[in-house]
Parts: sequence; C-alpha cells; structure tokens
Amino acid sequence: MKVLLSLVVLVVLASALSACSVPNVNDIDDIQVEAARAQEAAQRAQVLAALEPLDPLRYHHLDAVVRDEHRIPADAVVWATRAREVLDWVDWPLELSGHVDQYGEWLDSLLAAFRNDDAHAAAEPSKIVHALAHTFEATLEAWLDNESLPAVPQLAGLEPPTHDDGGHGGHGE
Repeated sequence: MKVLLSLVVLVVLASALSACSVPNVNDIDDIQVEAARAQEAAQRAQVLAALEPLDPLRYHHLDAVVRDEHRIPADAVVWATRAREVLDWVDWPLELSGHVDQYGEWLDSLLAAFRNDDAHAAAEPSKIVHALAHTFEATLEAWLDNESLPAVPQLAGLEPPTHDDGGHGGHGE
C-alpha cells in the first residue's frame, strides 16, 4: 500500500512539474523584447502627453504680464503648479534628465515667486522658464524623432523667442 501511495504521489508530482516546465531561452528572449517595447511605448506616450501642458506658448502671456506689467496673473500659481506636476509624473528617459532638472529648478523658482505674489522676483525666472520651455519642447521633439539631442542650454544670454502673433500660433523664431 505504501508503495502504491508513493507511486501515486510521484505521478502527481511528475505531472505537476511537467505543467510548470521552464520556458526555453527563445521564449524568455521574446518576453524580454516585448517588455522593452511596452516600456518604450509607455515612455513615449508620457512624453507625448507632456508636450501639451508644457507648451511654451502658455508661457508667453504669463511672461509678458510678469515682465511688462509687473504683476502676477491670477491663474499663474495654478498653471505653474500643473507644469511642475507634469515634470514630476513623467518617467523621463535618462538622456533627458539634465534638461528636466534644469527646467524644474527654474520652474520651482518661478512658482516660489508666484506664491509670494512678487512680480519683481518672478521676472528673471519667468524669462528663463519661457526660454527653457522652447528649448525643452525642441529637445522632446528631437527625442521623439530619434534625433540627436541638444545640450542642456547655457543660461547666459538665454532669451525667449519673440512671437510675431502675440503668442498664439507659430513660434516666430
């Protein structure tokens, strides 16, 4: 009886092990390729989704009010907070980290001035963030197009482009 019971246990164990067979190397490679493709697609989707809320034309009006009229628009804190959140929630590609860090630091400075309702303190960060928004957009477009990426911009002499149509359309660069 013990022998029969042992044989039954061995048969059950053997069939369970055969059902859990280790996939072959090709199956593992295929799964890894598919996982990498899915990760890349998700990252590209996040970058694409970030383009709209970080659109540099959003900065144009804000920058003009801050620097020309010396006041903080009523929606400035909400707008800058949302832009900062976008920078935080995207799983940015490693090669964009320098651009993201620089943009985020200046956006933080601008947000702090906005929260303090200090148009004078906001003037320089506003100008820089506006200019960086344009370079950041171009960098994201280059990344999406698999082109070589520009270097992180030098801040000395960095100016936002003029917008020939008042900031609502083409970039006038």
